[in-house]
Amino acid sequence: MTTTVALETLGCKVNQYESSSFLGVLKEAGYRLVSFRDHADIYIIHGCAVTARAAFQTRQLLRRAQRLNPVAMIVSAGCQAELEAELIAKEQLATHILGNLDKFDLLARLQAPGSLAHPLMATGTSRRSDALKPLPVDSMHSGRARAFLKVQDGCNAFCSYCVVPHLRGKSRSLPEDHVRLQLDRFLANGYQEVVLTGIHLGQWGKDLSPHEDLDSLLTFLSQGRMPYRARLSSLEPMEWSEALIEHLPHRDWICPHFHIPLQSGDAAILERMRRPYTPHQYAERIMELHRIFPHGALGADVLVGFPGETEEQFGNTYRLIDRLPLTYLHAFPFSPRPGTPAASMPDRIPVRELKRRVRILRDLSDRKKRAFQAGLLEQYAAVLAEDETEPGWWQGTSENYQRVVFPASGAFQKGLIVRVKLEKLSARGFMGKPVTVPLQRQRTSPAWDPAGLQHKIGTSPEHTRQTAG
Repeated sequence: MTTTVALETLGCKVNQYESSSFLGVLKEAGYRLVSFRDHADIYIIHGCAVTARAAFQTRQLLRRAQRLNPVAMIVSAGCQAELEAELIAKEQLATHILGNLDKFDLLARLQAPGSLAHPLMATGTSRRSDALKPLPVDSMHSGRARAFLKVQDGCNAFCSYCVVPHLRGKSRSLPEDHVRLQLDRFLANGYQEVVLTGIHLGQWGKDLSPHEDLDSLLTFLSQGRMPYRARLSSLEPMEWSEALIEHLPHRDWICPHFHIPLQSGDAAILERMRRPYTPHQYAERIMELHRIFPHGALGADVLVGFPGETEEQFGNTYRLIDRLPLTYLHAFPFSPRPGTPAASMPDRIPVRELKRRVRILRDLSDRKKRAFQAGLLEQYAAVLAEDETEPGWWQGTSENYQRVVFPASGAFQKGLIVRVKLEKLSARGFMGKPVTVPLQRQRTSPAWDPAGLQHKIGTSPEHTRQTAG
């Protein structure tokens, strides 16, 4: 009988990409993939530890797996396994506990014995990783219409509140040739939108020899075949080089949607967070991007209630955001993470006050989003079809990150990009009307030589294996 496997992923786009690789390897090895809601022989929880809530959700999923099948093999993998391996073992939540480096040996680990009472534990090696190995993926395991392409892992920043550098290891970049090969895999499988992502995307290329940067990667990719559009994930405010900013307007395949973390609008709090910029520098970056992309979406992360944050300092954050042309916020409360300097800082903000401040910023985010959307009414957008919400109705995302619902019938399918007129706003986002047939783009430079690239990299199984997710 075929062994069944269910996987659930929490956290970032990098996790989603890695999970797609895991499932491709398992499927190739003969395992049958089932829903996490179903009875399975193996449950894999690819967890997150960036906040206490994410860690709690990871443990919840481990317990749910035990209820679904008390005799199943249960794998806790990723950041949460790296951070709380001893606690997971003590509470007998998993038979296999695999950290952020060891999880890539998933198939071999599954074939080794482990039990809830005596789990197989393989953690603590992430900081010793020297190179980022390619993880071939053909399709996203979650059925997403857009593909996430991991080009970087790890972080060297060590912000005082963040546990990620301890769990993900030092910053490591995927060489541009391997990025190109993975992009070609996604193109071959019909993806029209690809998101370039990493734990610290702006550090791509700094560890390579010779040193490179994100702008040089985009230049290299543009010499070959490209998807209809590509999107950049989060970029720190001081990592927008002059070359990157100068070239972006001429790369019409880059979505006008940029996420630039703020965390705080108060200079003293930013310094205690170990963030390498001032509120003024952040504001200059946002205004520069807004001048170049007046209809582009600009998002920000805001960490609310850092230890010692006064009402006046919170007000500085509110006022900075209020006057900037930001489109939306990801506002979240401070969460002490084990092993970080901020976890032991005094003057913790009470929970009720934390919730109040978060609510205030989320209300501000809603107001700014509505104002941005009002300026898009009666305009046209290229919308990636992602889900058929009901027969004849689809929802998707525009190039500037707006949710759009539109009618479509016949042979219409997920993953197509269609031009839509944005006619009105509803609780579901924009309601629109398609005005053209689905858009396609296959752009190839005359100098592009995929066969030469394959020869340059080599044809070892690690580089050429085709997976399915």
